[in-house]
Amino acid sequence: MYEPQLSTLSDTDEMQPFPRGYMHMNFEDSQAVLDDYTNAILYERGTLNPDEHQDDPDDKASTYTLTNVVPMVPDFNNIVWNKQEHIIRKRLNNYCRGTAYIVTGITTSGKMIRRENINRVAVPTYLWSAYCCIHYDHNAPFNERYKFPSFAHYGLNEEDNNEVVEISVQKLKEFLRKTTFVDQNFQIFVGDCIPPASSQAK
Repeated sequence: MYEPQLSTLSDTDEMQPFPRGYMHMNFEDSQAVLDDYTNAILYERGTLNPDEHQDDPDDKASTYTLTNVVPMVPDFNNIVWNKQEHIIRKRLNNYCRGTAYIVTGITTSGKMIRRENINRVAVPTYLWSAYCCIHYDHNAPFNERYKFPSFAHYGLNEEDNNEVVEISVQKLKEFLRKTTFVDQNFQIFVGDCIPPASSQAK
């Protein structure tokens, strides 16, 4: 699946199956295509927003656009990162009592997937993710309760030393300031996911 509006502003913003045959150059200039991954034997397509976090069939389908995909080392994707996604889904299903927001991103160091001697897709060094759920079960076991209203994790996109590290959102922000070019005042969540005083009093 791809997003037509990224290559032609007048095109639909509804995801579409990849066209067969000719694709105009604007298409490949604006997003990855399946050919980029054909000979990338060290990596597979890993989703940033996993389908298991979605309920509606259309929402699930939208997670398979290549704009939601990054090159991931297979063992890291299938064993380490997928396990952590399941842990987060279970935690939020069990203890989040309102809307949960999840932000996922990557850091890069210049490693690329190349096709026809052209840099095509940046390979993540780290993947990171954070969630925010202001309304949560205050009677949850402590080993889960302290991970609310927000928490985060990151992992190294490699075959070795790729264990996921769970940390506070504040610690993740410090990590990202050291490893990426972000504004020193950037926030992952509005207001750092701090509940309003009325919510904290409950």
